[in-house]
Amino acid sequence: MKCNQCEVENPKQSKFCRKCGTTLGVRLPCAQCGFENPEDSIFCTQCGERLTGSQKSVKGTQRKCRNCGHFNELDTLFCISCGEEMIKTTKENRKRSSDGSSYKAIALVIGLVLLLGLFVKLGIGLFKEERSSELSSSPASISTSLKNVDEAKVIAVAKNFKCACGGCGELPLETCNCDMPKGAVEEKKFIREKLAEGFTVEQVIELLDKKYGHRI
Repeated sequence: MKCNQCEVENPKQSKFCRKCGTTLGVRLPCAQCGFENPEDSIFCTQCGERLTGSQKSVKGTQRKCRNCGHFNELDTLFCISCGEEMIKTTKENRKRSSDGSSYKAIALVIGLVLLLGLFVKLGIGLFKEERSSELSSSPASISTSLKNVDEAKVIAVAKNFKCACGGCGELPLETCNCDMPKGAVEEKKFIREKLAEGFTVEQVIELLDKKYGHRI
């Protein structure tokens, strides 16, 4: 049946145009006797034959109306039985798809935030380790280590040398306190540093001899 509004052909039993939704004013012909019945008839008024049999969907070619259950062609915009807008189904599907995408985006953002937090935590840990290492090798730390050196070991090394400054008459390093270049103060500091680093008395004696000489 042709729609007077948009001139689109519709199935014979259509009450509304499948393109524009205009009421068609259909009369239903009876398959048994051919009598045309009013559009709201379920049974033929002449022979009693049922006019609206059960309808089955043809897979892939029809879509069911959510309002009345009638199966319409896939390109139908309005149900030919009740006039319900068929495009609503598509809109709802799009909304569901959009909601799913939103959840995925939120999950992705949360994952990135957690990953960023992990990197920051690791960075802070590395910074603390480096800072701790710097502090352990700072002058204050070295000074503390020198104070903890056993003076008996310092004397054990010093008694094997004379002062190397050349200006104090080569006094025994053990008792000399001159602060001239290569003098007793400098040499004893060298001894303490090496002992603090873990060298033995014998090793420090060899190191001092190589650097300053004047071994007895």
